[in-house]
Order: sequence, then C-alpha cells, then structure tokens
Amino acid sequence: MIAPVERIEAARSAALDALTRVTAGQSLCTLGRERLDAAKYHEGAVAALSDARRSLRRGAAPPTPEDWGAGSAETRAQVSASWLAYLVGGRDALTAAYRSTLEDEQGARS
Repeated sequence: MIAPVERIEAARSAALDALTRVTAGQSLCTLGRERLDAAKYHEGAVAALSDARRSLRRGAAPPTPEDWGAGSAETRAQVSASWLAYLVGGRDALTAAYRSTLEDEQGARS
C-alpha cells in the first residue's frame, strides 16, 4: 500500500509540528534526557516521511515501515534509547500513513 504524496506531506507537516513542540525551538543536541527520546521519535517520523515523499516524487516506491532504517539505524537502536525512538518513530509514521490510505480505499469500496 502506497500513500499518496499529499498524505505523506500532511503527515510530515504534523510530525514537524510535533518535533517543534517537543523541542520548544531548541537544538536536539542541547535537549536534556527527559525530552530527547520524544524529540528523536518525532525526528524519525520526519525523516521517514521525507524519504517516502522523495521516493514518490521520483516515481519510485517509498520505503516500507519494516525496511525503513534497516542497517545503521537498527544497529544504533540496539545500544541507544534515542536511536530506538528515532527508528520506531519513523516506522510508526509510515505505518500510520499507509494504514490510513488503506482504510480510505476500503471505505470507498463499501
């Protein structure tokens, strides 16, 4: 299931808003531990949705939630709660975007 680019852009905008709220405008490298994992979760969502948008604009298939972040992010997530939050945030964002597209399509067929 591939979400249309408009849905990806809307989800990315929402993720950016959430990241801005969590960071209160501060740089991620200056955040204390209590907000860093939440910020990394939203940063991962923005990154994954940006990757999906870029792929769709090129006419390529966007990453699946399972494949996004495979490799270095997965390796880092094994040793860092912040990287785990980043990876989960990205995969959750893609899953939500694809799920809502599927639900819309199923509703249209009913």
